Amino acid sequence: MLDRFKRLEKPRLYTHGFSPAIWRIFGKIGNKFFQSYPPKKLDSSQKNLLNLGSGGISLDAFINADFFRLHKMWSKDRADWMLDITKPMKCNDNYWDGVIIEHTNEHILYSDNYNMLSELLRTMKPGGVLRIVVPDLDKYLDWENLKNTVPKMNRYQSLPEAICNLTQNHLHVSVWNFDLMNEVLNDVGFTNITKTSFMKGMMPELLVDSENHQWQSLYIEAKKPI
Repeated sequence: MLDRFKRLEKPRLYTHGFSPAIWRIFGKIGNKFFQSYPPKKLDSSQKNLLNLGSGGISLDAFINADFFRLHKMWSKDRADWMLDITKPMKCNDNYWDGVIIEHTNEHILYSDNYNMLSELLRTMKPGGVLRIVVPDLDKYLDWENLKNTVPKMNRYQSLPEAICNLTQNHLHVSVWNFDLMNEVLNDVGFTNITKTSFMKGMMPELLVDSENHQWQSLYIEAKKPI
């Protein structure tokens, strides 16, 4: 059992020690010296699509945006647009046709989520579609049933261990289900808030979901009012 707990807690090592401090330093330096507007697309006829919190995933036809990874400033695999999503975005109003955020919201506080979503409302075009993919608390709470039908849920030996991984590992600092995300999106000012599913949604261009995340994810879409 000790080995089992050590495997569970291994990802949590990154939430302690120097890691959070390094990211705060990167954020301060990035916001002061490297803030920029999103790059223009070579083909101006294309829609302005944003992959926010892209990590190492670069999507064609999207502006791939991620945190200031200063060690990759001059690397070929750096994000197209570096920014701190907890701060106001250097972006014009009514700019994005569509935005996808996949497994990013859980890495920032609820208050930062509220501010980030408010910034997206400002920078999206009227009628633009926002697609959010986030670990689903309700799926984890249904661990007892899902472990029999979702193979990856079998990695946990008990409900407390599943919840522990969701809430304390991988630098997660907020937890979401549809009810809470719906409440936040509605309060920010989004409309047409809908719970959808893997590879199903309002805007075909945004259906670029990672299959690796499907087993644990909540899929939500919303629109900026026209």
